[in-house]
Amino acid sequence: MTQAIEKTLEIAGIGIIGVFIFMVIFYLLIRALDKFLPYKEEVSTEGNSVDVETEDDTQN
Repeated sequence: MTQAIEKTLEIAGIGIIGVFIFMVIFYLLIRALDKFLPYKEEVSTEGNSVDVETEDDTQN
């Protein structure tokens, strides 16, 4: 192989590894935020969960 092709493959490999490292860090960040700031369902004053309006409800 020529020296240019070898250098090109090396740069491409570093780029691909960098993308995967970023994806792992981003995934772990999302998991940490989900653990520290969990989703809480809103509750109305009657104690029932809030109804979500759908398209079927608004068409009548």
